[in-house]
Amino acid sequence: MSYHFASHTRTNGLRRVALPLSLAALAACDVTTPSSNNPTEPTVVPAFARGGSGDNNGRIVFASTRDNTGSFEIYSMNPDGTGVSRLTNSPGHDMSPAWSPDGKRVAFVSVRHDPDGEIYVMNADGTGVDRLTNSPGVDGSPTWSKDGKRIAFVSMRGDPAGDIYIMNDDGTGVSRLTDHVGADRDPAWSPDGKQIAFVSSRDAAAPSTTDLFVLTLDGLQVTRLTILGVSVSDPSWAPGGKQLAFHSAFDPGDADVLTMDVFVVSADGTQLTRLTDGPGNGTEDSAPSWSPDGKWIAFQSVRGTNADIYVMSADGTQQTRLTTSPADDVTPAWNR
Repeated sequence: MSYHFASHTRTNGLRRVALPLSLAALAACDVTTPSSNNPTEPTVVPAFARGGSGDNNGRIVFASTRDNTGSFEIYSMNPDGTGVSRLTNSPGHDMSPAWSPDGKRVAFVSVRHDPDGEIYVMNADGTGVDRLTNSPGVDGSPTWSKDGKRIAFVSMRGDPAGDIYIMNDDGTGVSRLTDHVGADRDPAWSPDGKQIAFVSSRDAAAPSTTDLFVLTLDGLQVTRLTILGVSVSDPSWAPGGKQLAFHSAFDPGDADVLTMDVFVVSADGTQLTRLTDGPGNGTEDSAPSWSPDGKWIAFQSVRGTNADIYVMSADGTQQTRLTTSPADDVTPAWNR
């Protein structure tokens, strides 16, 4: 199973990733925390959810172990949690779904024919499944270009730590974008199609830490956005391209308690804001994904025994639980 799966799954539920992290490093980075954040579930339904169909915010795809299959499968739902539809049904895990820009296709990672994971694409209703990669190493974390003609992804085919690659939407024309000592992973294509954000352990203070970087496709110039001394994952661009959401993990010293929180950083790295409740509360908030109108962020959260999908406003308020399955619902991706 790929490391990308391991970042969201845990033994007997969600696998907790043991990461030695420095809270002091974040405290020194001028992190803004909205005072109105509240991890409890609000009684007021957000405006986007009142119509049932989610207005113009499309649908959310996610992975889940519901339906007693024993494996993660891909599902989609309206952004108010209604209209859940199962898209895949395979003997192996299907994870990391990503919408094409036109909302007609979903790229995802599956271990159905390769235990390391390969990238597939299917129609929005789950039909027409097509395998795009076939490499001896892990292929994961697909993300679409603005025009829907290319997909960036992480692969271990050339480096066991992982690098960022790009290919055509039919799996042809594979090329390597990064070739650096240390892990490069979690690519996210910018709304204007000119940049790819990713996380990397390059220049890290410790082997287990990562930071957020941006790669400009014209010239392949890499710019570092965060220097936190902790580990960050899963960047997601705001529709206007001025901000990125991501999650970071905190280990308060108890091996059984791992806290993850969602942050937003400006595209130039100057302003960092924590949206969820911070270290020590025992929750795991991760895998953020912006709504198409930029007003909301979907994310996965462990606030009990299993993971569910939540949404919140872009300032971290109105945190609302969308799924209530006793299984794990993870890695939401909003139709952009």
